[in-house]
Amino acid sequence: MMNLSSCRTSAAYEKAQTDRAHHAVPLGLASARPARRMHVLLGLLLLAVAEVAMGASGGYVVATGVVVPARAVDIAAKPMGRIVSLHVERGDRVEADAVLLQLDTAELLADRAAAEAELAAAQVESDWRARAADRLERLARAESLSEDRLDEARYGLAAAEQRVKLADAKLAKIEALLADRRLLAPFGGIIVARTAELGQLTQPGAPLLRLEDHSRLELHARVKELDLPSIQVDAPVKVRIDALGSDWLQGRVEAVIPSGDSDHTFLVEITLPTREGLYPGMFGKVRFVQ
Repeated sequence: MMNLSSCRTSAAYEKAQTDRAHHAVPLGLASARPARRMHVLLGLLLLAVAEVAMGASGGYVVATGVVVPARAVDIAAKPMGRIVSLHVERGDRVEADAVLLQLDTAELLADRAAAEAELAAAQVESDWRARAADRLERLARAESLSEDRLDEARYGLAAAEQRVKLADAKLAKIEALLADRRLLAPFGGIIVARTAELGQLTQPGAPLLRLEDHSRLELHARVKELDLPSIQVDAPVKVRIDALGSDWLQGRVEAVIPSGDSDHTFLVEITLPTREGLYPGMFGKVRFVQ
């Protein structure tokens, strides 16, 4: 006869088996779930491949890039000096040769005054020696003067003329140093960065301003080496700037830089048309027609 504890154990076991059977997932359904995920992933992959194939069969190569100014320069002072006047702020539009800032010139102005006086004195001496040499030349032709006296006069005149040249070169050097203390805009554009402040002591070569020419913008894109043969300089391209909407702009390949990077991509520079709201730093997509 089965005891009471054995009956309870048998009943619990049967209940557990019954519950497991009710909650179990059929084998076919359990194996179908991973297969369904695989089918979805495979479908997405085939869709991506189809999009690439459509681009290739359509005869174009697509690349992304960034809008940059065709001309941009960091403006720095050549000599060390203190900024005594500053004429621009960030965002200011300037014309070519506009004065941007001025360094102190007090010491150089004193040097220029001394050089000008030295040049004037050298010129006076040279003029006097020229007249004296001319008189001696006439006396020598009349055989009233020895050859040694004439040679001495000629030597004195030549030395005086060289002193004039030396003083003139010294003055020109000071003028050049004065010019280096006045920073001019090399071209018309917009001041997009400024680290210079009034009274600041500049260091030679340290950037003080950044000037960009926004009248001509480019899109710089990188393309794969396999696509490079299909891209030609001066070829028309279509460019779409995300910030300007879905319209495609007409561009032109300005240059293809024949040097790749570590990812085997090459830089392509594309000239963009003038468009309101188009600024450097914007993201864009370019379509190269094969």
